[in-house]
Amino acid sequence: MHSKIQRIILLLLVTLTAVSCKKVTIEEQIDKIYNYFRNENTSAVATLERVCNDYPARMSGSQNNDEAIDYYTYILAEEVGIKHIWHQEVEVPNWDPGVTKVTMNLSDGTVVELPAIALGLNTGTSGQDITAQVVEVKSREELKTLRCKDKIVFFNGAMEDGFSYGKHAWQRSRGASLVTDKGAKAVLVRSISNHPGDTPHTGACHDRDSTVAIPAAAISTNAADQLSEALKKDKKLTVTINSTAHNRPEPAIGRNLVAEIPGKVNPDHIILISAHADSWFNSQGAHDNASGCVAAIEVLRAYKELRMKPRNTIRIVLYQDEEMNLSGLKEFARISREKGESFLFDLEIDSGAGKPVGFHIFDSEDYFTKMEEVLTPYLEPRGLTLTYNDSDRDWPLKTYYTLVSDRSEYFKYHHGSLDNFENINPETFKESIAAITAFVFLMD
Repeated sequence: MHSKIQRIILLLLVTLTAVSCKKVTIEEQIDKIYNYFRNENTSAVATLERVCNDYPARMSGSQNNDEAIDYYTYILAEEVGIKHIWHQEVEVPNWDPGVTKVTMNLSDGTVVELPAIALGLNTGTSGQDITAQVVEVKSREELKTLRCKDKIVFFNGAMEDGFSYGKHAWQRSRGASLVTDKGAKAVLVRSISNHPGDTPHTGACHDRDSTVAIPAAAISTNAADQLSEALKKDKKLTVTINSTAHNRPEPAIGRNLVAEIPGKVNPDHIILISAHADSWFNSQGAHDNASGCVAAIEVLRAYKELRMKPRNTIRIVLYQDEEMNLSGLKEFARISREKGESFLFDLEIDSGAGKPVGFHIFDSEDYFTKMEEVLTPYLEPRGLTLTYNDSDRDWPLKTYYTLVSDRSEYFKYHHGSLDNFENINPETFKESIAAITAFVFLMD
């Protein structure tokens, strides 16, 4: 099936090089798309603002999440005029972040509170104080000889720039499980951000390697620097962690939202645009990922407003639980497999509302080369490039592409309390939707 899909896409791409007999050339249609979002579209920013202000903290299974899905459904049905819309119920984690407090206790009796936040899926301390000495870790190699029995392990590997998230995110997602069997009492993690600040950043903390889950919390980047410096001067200092975070025994129920414009030539061939509907509990989730959900909706609106007739079906899925277990997208993929549906590709939108710079292509190198040859003349004038990525990301849908946006400021907001509408640039947000729409148009 995978090779068949690639041949179908390749055939469609090759046809783009042929002389068009239509009245509007490819370049002119892309101009129309960009002009529409630059000068005519007033709904994208307004919809994003409404979602952020009225439905913040959209944890999967929460009331705000459910109401946001209802709002997106209304927009698609009543404003955009999409006739093919449906929901998919899915079980999602039922995690309560509770309240987390972390203090640094110096040997001279000074107590300093460190801005802290619970990490997703961790079990907290049941509201009890855990106090212990601290051992600092800055790289995964240090874990090989680490002695941390009855200690709090402090993961303090710092992001160098906006592109080093993948290099350091293991500390948050895997740190606790990697030291549980070494006897650690708890884990502190430097916020995965390349910006100094006093706002801690959360994120999922998976426990895949151990049957015992130890408490885990993140502290702000400034607090991490403060703790690190204090450890150099005071070897006897301790840290106290108190967290009421916990996992409820019964799962919550969330809803995926699916909508599509059927293709005029190949309705059984589906171009998928996916964006996760959930956000963390500590912000409006503007960049991550209300912007992605609104962008997906606005692509369909652009097809309607500009009277673009897709050859293949253009489908969007606003799915649940990207932040924890990807359960929403896994359920969507399971249902699609049962139906025998054929996807040309999945374009994931989850990189914020910054200036678009291109698309990551997770595919064969030969196919990427052909894509680059065919699409570059149309994308390059818009400042967009294709980037080959040969990593085997554990993604439920293949073939898989992602929008890439400028990330110089993104991790200032990502998973933190500053991820709010006020920190969205309306112009770059609309430009990113134009880039997505143009890419989908070219691939169709």
